[in-house]
Amino acid sequence: MPPNVHQVIEDTFRQESGRVIATLISLVKDFDLAEDALQDAYSIALERWPTKGIPRNPVAWLTTTARRRAIDRLRRDQTLSQKKMILQSLIELDQQMHEIPPADAIPDDRLKLIFTCCHPALAIEARVALTLRTLGGVDHN
Repeated sequence: MPPNVHQVIEDTFRQESGRVIATLISLVKDFDLAEDALQDAYSIALERWPTKGIPRNPVAWLTTTARRRAIDRLRRDQTLSQKKMILQSLIELDQQMHEIPPADAIPDDRLKLIFTCCHPALAIEARVALTLRTLGGVDHN
């Protein structure tokens, strides 16, 4: 890495990181997230600046890059939270579907027979045929 790129990054860190972190904290309202995003921006600068050149305004570049990283993380966290809620709902629904009601909870024997005919171990075609034949009086002939 050319020494001038390293020196620019180092000088920018020493002189401007306080201002950049303050800007980020005011935007994202999260100190840890702002620090992580700024560190990511410096890492990206270390990768890109030696090959693509030092931007005209290194502080603005770092601030913009860090802001984008923070937004990406907030979006990822929000998506993860939404997926967790959906997964929890599906787990609860699955548990409800697999609960076997007590025998006295189903007063009509025909309803018990429907559940028997529609057992998930049977193929869907067999469930339909068995239900129609047993409960509907439909004969296959």
